[in-house]
Amino acid sequence: MGYLEAVEARIRDALAAGQFSGLPGEGKPLEFYPGESLAGDNWIGFKILQNGGLVPEWLSAGRDIERAQERLAAIDRRHADLVDVARRTGAWSGTWLAIRGLRDQYEIHARELRKMQEKFNWDAPGRLSQRPPIWVEYHLERLDARVSSPLVAAG
Repeated sequence: MGYLEAVEARIRDALAAGQFSGLPGEGKPLEFYPGESLAGDNWIGFKILQNGGLVPEWLSAGRDIERAQERLAAIDRRHADLVDVARRTGAWSGTWLAIRGLRDQYEIHARELRKMQEKFNWDAPGRLSQRPPIWVEYHLERLDARVSSPLVAAG
């Protein structure tokens, strides 16, 4: 008996024993949320596990990575907005500390995200589930280039 047949046999036995009765969401249609695409073709199986409170750690880590990416994007947008205001108004000296603070926040969160991605890739069940890690130095250079020479002259 192959692996898949063994799994299916255990599921059938558990169904017959009533082990799937009374689980949250029983008798209701499954709702699909965009973040569940992490599981790829196996999303329905992971949805059932999630409903039973049994989501694999690597899949939960994937959601944490998505939230960290959203936080990083928000910091990036605030940095871009502040640089734009400074560029339009010429108020570099008044915004320098805030711009630098956002860059520092970005670096801290980006390095944290990189560690999360590396751990995720180590724990993921296969190469296709892995995620390319963020290239922190590239993004820091991008933020620095956004500021460019007017800030250097003002700083």
